[in-house]
Amino acid sequence: MNDRIRQLRKALGLSQQEFAARIGRKQSAVSYLEKNGSTATEQNIKAICSQFSASETWLRTGSGGMFVPGEGRKKELLEAFGQFAPSLQDYLVKSARELLEAQRGMSADGEGLPLK
Repeated sequence: MNDRIRQLRKALGLSQQEFAARIGRKQSAVSYLEKNGSTATEQNIKAICSQFSASETWLRTGSGGMFVPGEGRKKELLEAFGQFAPSLQDYLVKSARELLEAQRGMSADGEGLPLK
């Protein structure tokens, strides 16, 4: 798992210090986690997977993809949403609901022809 933590950090383009700050740890803790033979706690594993949308299966075993599909986009959207003023958040929610309603009316191929 130690090598996979290092691979993840490098894939994200983060230093140990930046990675540590994002998961609420110190740089020395990340250095320890990346050291062969060290053990990652459940708390550290959960923090890493949650913060970076990493696949817990991949982190633990090496099988599957490094990231949970689609989770990064959701997190990015939520982070952006949180930066808007409340009035704009209301507008975005209303617009999203309208888009969902329009999507429901599209044909199965998504070409925009309403289903009848």
